[in-house]
Amino acid sequence: MAGIEFDRQIFAPSAAETTKKAAPQAFGAVLLVVVLGLAGFVGYKIFTQTSQANAIAAANAQVEQLQQQLADSQKRVEELEKHRKQAKSETPVVTAQPAVVKTFAPARPVYKIAAASALPPQPKPAPVAPAIPAPSASTANANAAAIQSELSANHEAWQATTDRLADVVGVVGQQQNELSETREAVNQLLSQTRRQALSFELLRGSNRMPVGPVTLQLKSVDQKSQRYSVCVYFEDRCIELKDRVLNEVVVFVVSKNTAPLELVATKVLRDQVVGYLEVPVEKQ
Repeated sequence: MAGIEFDRQIFAPSAAETTKKAAPQAFGAVLLVVVLGLAGFVGYKIFTQTSQANAIAAANAQVEQLQQQLADSQKRVEELEKHRKQAKSETPVVTAQPAVVKTFAPARPVYKIAAASALPPQPKPAPVAPAIPAPSASTANANAAAIQSELSANHEAWQATTDRLADVVGVVGQQQNELSETREAVNQLLSQTRRQALSFELLRGSNRMPVGPVTLQLKSVDQKSQRYSVCVYFEDRCIELKDRVLNEVVVFVVSKNTAPLELVATKVLRDQVVGYLEVPVEKQ
């Protein structure tokens, strides 16, 4: 039996198909190479620009540093110039003076006087200050005792002064209480009586003027300070109301166990006093 023969060209790829497949692969490789080249070029440009910018910044910094150093040097030169000008202005001007011709007198003989004693002079001894003795224990105790006694005396004097002040305060308080009681009693008497106002006009230098149960006489008048003095007569006895002020209520008692009277001056003129006297009428 003869062998079966196959056409191998049918199964083998044709040259055209192989060429078509190889062409895209070659184009892709070329494109990859081109892309890599462009990337490298762009990276090189970026690196170059960055390096240039860094170099420019460093150059600017150096230029600024040089300018600062130049300004400092200029300031120092100006300061040195100022100091030099000041030193030059302060330098005294020396005026030329005429030369003085010195004439030398002939030498005179010099005589030396020697001491009669060959011993050197002895210095005087320095005065020695007397030593101050240190205070002894007995002296210190005596001083402490004196100070203690003085303190005790001062304390006793202070205590005595305090006691006197306390006594004075007590006396003043007692007097104030008595005055308050007297004022209360007078106010009570005034509240228990009905009063009648009797007007009067007193002239200075005139005779006595009867007003109610008493007789009034003007003693003195001070119109500037609005003060006056009146003498109240009751049974030929004078009760002097001295240095009273305008509109002041003057309360006085003419005899024992009688209601108090009130005198008020409403006008103080040059030589005249006008006012009224309140006298009790009857008990309530």
